[in-house]
Amino acid sequence: MRVGVVGATGVLARNLIPMLVERGHQVRALARSPEKVLHTARVEAVRHDLLDPAMAAQLPGLLAGCDVVIHAATAIPTDPTAPGGWENNSRLRTEGTRRLLDAALRAGVPQYIQQSIVMAYIDGGDRWLDESTPLDSSPARAGVCAPVIAMEGMVKANDPAQLAWCIVRGGLFVGPGTGQEALIARLRAGQEVVRCDGQNFISPIHVADIAAAFVAVIERNPAGQVFNVVDEPLRQGEYTDRLARLVGAPEPPRDPGQPCPPSYRCTNQAAKTVLRWEPVHGIWPVV
Repeated sequence: MRVGVVGATGVLARNLIPMLVERGHQVRALARSPEKVLHTARVEAVRHDLLDPAMAAQLPGLLAGCDVVIHAATAIPTDPTAPGGWENNSRLRTEGTRRLLDAALRAGVPQYIQQSIVMAYIDGGDRWLDESTPLDSSPARAGVCAPVIAMEGMVKANDPAQLAWCIVRGGLFVGPGTGQEALIARLRAGQEVVRCDGQNFISPIHVADIAAAFVAVIERNPAGQVFNVVDEPLRQGEYTDRLARLVGAPEPPRDPGQPCPPSYRCTNQAAKTVLRWEPVHGIWPVV
């Protein structure tokens, strides 16, 4: 199959593209910096910026001949607390998704896969969250969740018989090139503080494992479905404490004065059953 990957230099695509090549697929990699894309006989790297209106007219032609297109483009800020730091990421989820969906339909691409996140769910406390759990539409979390809700709504508005869409809700990325590396650096420097009491659940996923789930979606084509792609959930405090011990750092203190983060105890049973996928890399770094 010919697979169009948009956001081809991101951490997900850097793991995904070699897997696709290994399984015999052809890849058309769209990126703002195509020189950073893996170069092999099976990978065609093309310059494209999903947020550049001047390049929008080129997009249907770039997707022509693709059997599937993957929206894996993100713009995660180096400093997540910087004012306006998440603006481009939100635009990729809204403007970028609209542009890519329209181009895929015009180009006649039969299959579309959208990267999403489980961190847009409502706060589940200790409850298990499956794909039927509502996304959080509260004003308090509009900055994070509203672009995800809009993005998924645009995808779901399509008839799966005409565009075989699938949404992959990934957990918290861990592994090389992810935020886990920055967390380890803060732990070693004694700069990490666990908000509240650390009892909220997180649902991590190794970036190589979610890449493998995308391959499974491509090859099984479960049209019109949504999947949580996560490893075993655990509490935030347990995660940071064990990570600190693994890297020889002190366990971080708790700050009960900070608000408790939302809790995401997500199940991956649907992905295991339908995609015949399961995580194999684990969430802990090799030290």
